[in-house]
Formats: sequence, C-alpha cells, structure tokens
Amino acid sequence: MEKGQKVRIGGIKFSEELVQVTVACKASDDSSIYQLLHLLAEKSINIPFLCHSAVTSIPASSFCVDRSELGKVQQILNFSSFQNEHVSFISSVGTLTLFPHRNSCRLLGLLMAFFARHDFPLHSLSTSISAIALNTEYTLLDAVADKLQDVLELPLNHAPFRQGFRLTQIQP
Repeated sequence: MEKGQKVRIGGIKFSEELVQVTVACKASDDSSIYQLLHLLAEKSINIPFLCHSAVTSIPASSFCVDRSELGKVQQILNFSSFQNEHVSFISSVGTLTLFPHRNSCRLLGLLMAFFARHDFPLHSLSTSISAIALNTEYTLLDAVADKLQDVLELPLNHAPFRQGFRLTQIQP
C-alpha cells in the first residue's frame, strides 16, 4: 500500500455495549468451554462474539454478552465447575466489525498497527472470510472509527455505524 492510499472496505458496524468474559481453563482439553457454552445456551444467553485460543498450555476463551446478561453469566460461572478456573471480566466493551471487501490479510495487519500506533486497547479479535471483529473500550468506538477513516475508504452509501434498532427473541 502506498503512503496516503486508503484501503477500500465494505463497511463498519458497532455493537451495543457488551461485557467481555475470558475463561482460562486449567485443563488442557477444550471440553470445559463446550460445557460452558452449553450452559449459556440453556439460559438463552446470546453470544455475539466468541474466540478461543489454545496456543499456550492453558486454553482461554473470550466471549461477549449483553450487559443485562452479566448476572446470569456470573451465576453460571459461580455454581458450576468454572469457579476453579481463571475468569476475568471487562465491563464495557464494544465490538467494531469491519467488512474487508477482499482485503482481509492486508487489512488485518493494517488494523493491528493502527491500534498500536493510536494506543487504542485491543481486548480480543476474531476473523472470518467476511468480517474482522475487534473488541475495544465501548466509549472509544466513535474515536476509533473517526481515525480509521484516515486509512480506510468506506462506500459512498455506507449505513450508520450503530444499529437503529435491537432485536430480542421472546420466549414462548
């Protein structure tokens, strides 16, 4: 990429304010995160972000839930086998999702350097073929997006970064 040239992307989207939960499992197998996800599903807790790392000898999983669900998550962790695991919470995160528009590898490096250069905290990230999702401080989402527009080119008809509505599933 030439200096001053912007990378074209398909869009940027912000999440609602979330809580990030990280569980570092003492067991070296991945069965405990499976059990935890099963317990969360039983309580109908939506997980809009999930990533898992098994790079070190202690696997760690990070996931985000709506702030209103934090009490349920804490109950699950306290009254299950996870009370012996290392659990940490970040109380106010926002997921910044970028749609790479065929630039995923190049864009990922650019984003990592961008967050470091501007001292924006990067709590976790996850990628797929169609999106790059990064968790940072919720209150910084607007500042991050504003600065990102110096290096990224958005479509002319880009939708607002924040959703204008929220969907909630009603239990029968």
